[in-house]
Amino acid sequence: MLPVESGTSQRGEWKTMPFVFEYFENENQRYSDKVLLKTFDTNIMAQIGAYLKKGPDGKAVMENGEYVLAAELKCRVGFGHSVKSFDKSDGTRANVNDVRLYKFEVVSGTAAVPQYTKQGQQQGQYRQVQQGQQQVVPPFPPAFPPVPPEAGDGLPF
Repeated sequence: MLPVESGTSQRGEWKTMPFVFEYFENENQRYSDKVLLKTFDTNIMAQIGAYLKKGPDGKAVMENGEYVLAAELKCRVGFGHSVKSFDKSDGTRANVNDVRLYKFEVVSGTAAVPQYTKQGQQQGQYRQVQQGQQQVVPPFPPAFPPVPPEAGDGLPF
C-alpha cells in the first residue's frame, strides 16, 4: 500500500488510496503480474488498513515509501483498463493508461489479521483474528489511539 493521496476538486475534498495488486493469471505463470490500483471507497480503505502493520504508537509502519503489511491480504479484484487522452499545457496531446477498480473482495479464509484491542494497543501488541472466525474490520484510519485535535493532522501514519 502506498501513501493516501488527497486534494480538493470542484466537487469538494477527496482521498484515494493507491495500492499494488499482485496476481498470477494462471498457476503455470512463472512471474507474477502487478498493477497499480487506486480506490476512493473508504470501506475498501478500511479493509486494506486492517492488514497494515502498526507500530507501538498505533500508526501504520512505513518502509521505503510503502506501508508494511502485517499479513498477506488475499483478495479478489475487478478492474477495467482504457486509455485517457488529454491536452497538455503546451498544447500537445497525451495519452495515459486509465486503470479503474470496480470490485474489491477479501477472500474468506485469509491469513490472520492483526486487530486492535485497547489493552493490546497500550502495550504495543495486537490480538490476532484466526482463520474461520468472523472478521470485524476496524474503521480507517484506526480509532486507537485517539488523537487530540492539537496533536497534529489526526492521520494514523
